[in-house]
Amino acid sequence: MAGINVTLVIFFISLVVLTNSITVHPSIKGKFTKLLKDTHWNWKHLNTVIRPHGPVSLDVDVISKFRLHGKLKSNNKVYRDCSEILKANPSKKGKDAVHTIYPDLKNKKLVYCDMTTDGGGWTVVQKRRDGITNFYNTWNQYKIGFGDPKKNYWIGNDVLHLLTKSGNQVLRVDLQRFNGQKAYAKYSKFSVGDESSKYRLTVSGYRGTAGNSLSYHNGMKFTTKDQDNDKGGGNCATTCKGAWWYKSCYYSNLNGQYANSAVVSGKYLNWYHWGNKHEALRRTSMMIRPLT
Repeated sequence: MAGINVTLVIFFISLVVLTNSITVHPSIKGKFTKLLKDTHWNWKHLNTVIRPHGPVSLDVDVISKFRLHGKLKSNNKVYRDCSEILKANPSKKGKDAVHTIYPDLKNKKLVYCDMTTDGGGWTVVQKRRDGITNFYNTWNQYKIGFGDPKKNYWIGNDVLHLLTKSGNQVLRVDLQRFNGQKAYAKYSKFSVGDESSKYRLTVSGYRGTAGNSLSYHNGMKFTTKDQDNDKGGGNCATTCKGAWWYKSCYYSNLNGQYANSAVVSGKYLNWYHWGNKHEALRRTSMMIRPLT
C-alpha cells in the first residue's frame, strides 16, 4: 500500500489550545488511534498546523500519509490591546496588571494594562519607575522592545506601529516629579509609522496640565544612538542619552537618562513645558487606547 495517500476528514472535532501544543478530544483521539491500530501500520506524529479560528491539520506517518482536518475550538480569547480585554471583562476595571495581547492577532506581547486611569483600558507603551533599566539602547532594541512591564519598559516600535496604524488612538502621558507633584498630557491623535518610515510620529490634539511638549516632535523620525534621523547638527540621542523623535533636539525626552533627584539637565528624562525647565522626573508613563 506504499505510495497511496489517504485523507481522513472529520467534521466535528473539538481541540483545546494548550500553550504551543494541542490536545485532541478523547473520543476522537481514541477512534483515530484504534483506526490506525486496526490497520497494523506503524505510525508517528509528523506535524501539527494551527491557524487562529481556522482549520487544524494533523499529519502522521503510516506508510502513506493521513491528514486529519477539523475546526479549531479555543477557550482562549485573543485580544489586540488592553481596551479589548476590559471590554470583554468589565470586572477587570480598577485592576491594573500585566496581560498578554496580540497586536497583529498572531504574535503575543506582554504589556501593562492601566485599568484605572480615566476609565481604564489603556495599553501602557512606556513606563519609567526607577533607574534600574537602561534606556540608552540601540535601534533594534527599540524596534523589538525591552524591559519588564511590571517595572520599566518600552513596548517596541513595531508593536507601536501595529497598535496605532489605524489612526484612531489617543495618547496619554502621565508625569510625576520627585516632590510628588503629578501632571498629564493627552493627545486625541497619535500614531507611529512602520520601520520604513523610521517610525515617523504623528501627534496632535493636546489637552492637559503638563504643557504641550510633544507637538514639537510631530512628523519626526525616531532616533537612537546608532541611527541618527533628527534635524540637529549631531546625534540628539547621543547628546541627550536617550532615544526619541528628536528634532533639534527636544522639548520632551521621556527615554532619557534616569536621575535620582530633580536635577535640571538636558540629558535626563523630562517634559520641558511642565515648569518651562529641563527638570528630571521621577516617574513617567505613556499609554494608548482607541478613540471613543
